[in-house]
Amino acid sequence: MKKPFLILLLLMPIAAFAQNGKYTLKGKIANLNSPAHIFLVYNRTLVSSVELHDGEFEIAGTISEPTTAYLSLNKDGDKYAYDNYVELYIEPGTITVADASDSLSKAKITGTKNNDESEAYKQLMLPLNKRDDELEVRDTAATEAQKSSAAFLKDLQIKNKALQEEEEAVQKKFIQTHPLALVSLDVLYNYAYYSPYEDVKALYDGLSPAVKNSQPGVEYAAQLKKMETVSVGKLAPDFTLPDTSGNEISLSSFKGKYVLVDFWASWCPLCRQANPDIVKVYNQFKSKNFTILGVSLDKAEDKATWIKAIHHDNLTWTQVSELKFWKSGVVGLYHLTALPQNFLLDPDGKIIARELTGEELTTRLSGLIGN
Repeated sequence: MKKPFLILLLLMPIAAFAQNGKYTLKGKIANLNSPAHIFLVYNRTLVSSVELHDGEFEIAGTISEPTTAYLSLNKDGDKYAYDNYVELYIEPGTITVADASDSLSKAKITGTKNNDESEAYKQLMLPLNKRDDELEVRDTAATEAQKSSAAFLKDLQIKNKALQEEEEAVQKKFIQTHPLALVSLDVLYNYAYYSPYEDVKALYDGLSPAVKNSQPGVEYAAQLKKMETVSVGKLAPDFTLPDTSGNEISLSSFKGKYVLVDFWASWCPLCRQANPDIVKVYNQFKSKNFTILGVSLDKAEDKATWIKAIHHDNLTWTQVSELKFWKSGVVGLYHLTALPQNFLLDPDGKIIARELTGEELTTRLSGLIGN
């Protein structure tokens, strides 16, 4: 399953903010002492760094409006650590960090409205996250024989799809029932990974004016505009990328055919599990004005692995890649937030469907160009 990852941007020196509301953040992390430090980051700024004494810490400050923040722990020094953090909300009041071991990921953060609602959401997701972890273990522990087994891969794909649908149902209900909560924006980010623009826009429109007018709310509105450019009914943005031999291939060169633009990577388990079904669809419709353009987010140092995966999975259609991982230009162009993702284009290059499974693609193409 997909698991969002954090990118902390532009850590800047400690800075002061508008003094509208006072907050106190306090807690206890194991029994850690010097040189262990706790760090508070928000608004892309390192706001505070304090030393732990018997695991206890306290940070006080002022904030103009509730905002997403990150609390990070470095057990071994006073330099920021990117691998041990927890997300929270900084807002007026007393915020408590409890049940934290020397890893912050399982800390409970309560005491203020948005943090209490965030904790409630985490509790809703706990059983689903557990199943997610179990599926990931099953995937990564698979033997070579299992990885080559169509039945094994199909079963894993079905279970992942079912779990994804359950997660989306929980997320959608939470957003609809918590329109006043800032955490609903964060939940919407996750919901939007595999959901159509129309559904995401409707959920955003249902949020309260206070949430939509907050800094993260305004930023999300800008993201929605980008999502709209690759929504159903829009012309697919053109791009030109090298294939496995270095030849430049343009998406526009496929006009006149139905095209599935399939974003994937050799390192993506869900992509590899979906490939056998995509291969079946391709073989069924390749002589009926249909083709596929595979676009990989592999890395330059993994080019051989990318090509090996193409051959292993029998992906006989055109494959292109900048080999720049998530820094590829198509990531921003198509607002990619997770893999796999696909877009079905009509002969004019217009997007007519998104995020189709093999069975859904078969049904769609059967209606468009016949069995």
